[in-house]
Amino acid sequence: MKVVIPRWVQMVALPLLVLLLWFSVGIFSQVVFIFLSAMLIAFTLNPLVTRLEKMKIPRYLGVLLVFLFFISIIVAIFILVIPPAIEQLQELIDKLPFYVSDVGDKIDSWKASLERLNLPFDISTQGDKLVERVEEYVANLGSKAVSFSINVLSALGQILLVMVISIYMLLDTRRISRGVHRLFPRRNQADADELIKSSQRAVTHWVIAQSLLSLLVGVSTGVGIWLLDVVGIWPEGSQYAIFFGAWAGLTEIIPYIGPILGATPPVIVASFSSFWAVLAVIILFIVIQQLEGNVLVPNIMGSIVGVHPLVVIFAVLAGGQLHGIAGMVLALPLVALIRAVVMFIKPRVTLEKAPAVEAAEEDAGP
Repeated sequence: MKVVIPRWVQMVALPLLVLLLWFSVGIFSQVVFIFLSAMLIAFTLNPLVTRLEKMKIPRYLGVLLVFLFFISIIVAIFILVIPPAIEQLQELIDKLPFYVSDVGDKIDSWKASLERLNLPFDISTQGDKLVERVEEYVANLGSKAVSFSINVLSALGQILLVMVISIYMLLDTRRISRGVHRLFPRRNQADADELIKSSQRAVTHWVIAQSLLSLLVGVSTGVGIWLLDVVGIWPEGSQYAIFFGAWAGLTEIIPYIGPILGATPPVIVASFSSFWAVLAVIILFIVIQQLEGNVLVPNIMGSIVGVHPLVVIFAVLAGGQLHGIAGMVLALPLVALIRAVVMFIKPRVTLEKAPAVEAAEEDAGP
């Protein structure tokens, strides 16, 4: 038997509820972000904890073991990838003044070729402005490093808080589950189990799929840039292959704009080398994104297939407005979670039709 949503609820109560949620999230965005992040981690790790529990391991010990495993993976990634990536980034920063001083010569060497295109602006003037902006940015790197360090410490504090809350959520899973069951009549307790399982499955699938996607894109980018050095197109490319690969894999988490953010630094650095290096890097990223869009995403990102791109874009923009880049990253698993809830509700709920529509359908007959 379906639940019928009255017209007044559709026209008044639901819009007011959406507005109330939006303003509440805007006011308490920091708190909401922390709790949603903790919830997603708990959703992702709960299947492993439950499996250990079925092996007669106490839940508190299972939570401890799973978190140790989870943290070990993160530490391993940091040990294997972060140090060489930071070293390459530092090398790039050290060479920036040299690259900037060489920009003028590069622009002069390209000027004759570009002028043949009859571009509607003065190339020399634009080149001088570019050099000035880059020099100003390099000069401000020191002050930006201080603010960056403060932001990193603040982020680490938030990460620690998210971990603690997610541990409490995992330990209290049964109590949370009982709370969900209380929302359903006694005869529909199986529906409560289905809602919990489908929601958990959607989030877990997204986390695994996105991690695999980021890994494949990051490795492909790093190997591709290294090969550009091997074939002699971009001799300096291999010096920054690990950093650019890690950066591309990290930005891949951000829907739609992530690939652009991932491609921008290597394209800029390649422009200090030669025109052919820039062209090769652009082609490399186009090939990777074509493979991602046509092969990887359809086969890996099954949890959000069926969600209209405009919905995803809206969610990403809303997440970005509420909590910056971290909010944009959090938007997609929430879309997957909301889709799972909607797919659960859809066959169980029907909307009361307007009288005019209902009368027209009756006149039309079967």
